[in-house]
Amino acid sequence: MTASPAVDWRILNLPAVVALAGRAARRIADGYEDTLTMEYEDARQEALILLATKPQMVNECLADPSLGLGVLYHRLVLDLVDRVKTEARRRIRHTSYEAACNAAERGRL
Repeated sequence: MTASPAVDWRILNLPAVVALAGRAARRIADGYEDTLTMEYEDARQEALILLATKPQMVNECLADPSLGLGVLYHRLVLDLVDRVKTEARRRIRHTSYEAACNAAERGRL
């Protein structure tokens, strides 16, 4: 038995999988719009990368009718939420350029 490839970009040739990535990205972008953590296009790119780097998960869901696109969508959203949380934690530790400028201006007044 051979190991599955680490990345399989052919997964992205499946229109249903690409559409699913867009739906998951929209959910994440809409769900986290107040924190500006991840915009739609960034979330879509992340979703596509996640799908390509997890071909075994994609193939498992597509091959098993009891799983299907619904379970794949659910798993993808969970993976994207993990990415958003990681990005949010990183942003909390850093001061944005705009915030630093505003703080500097307030200090001069």
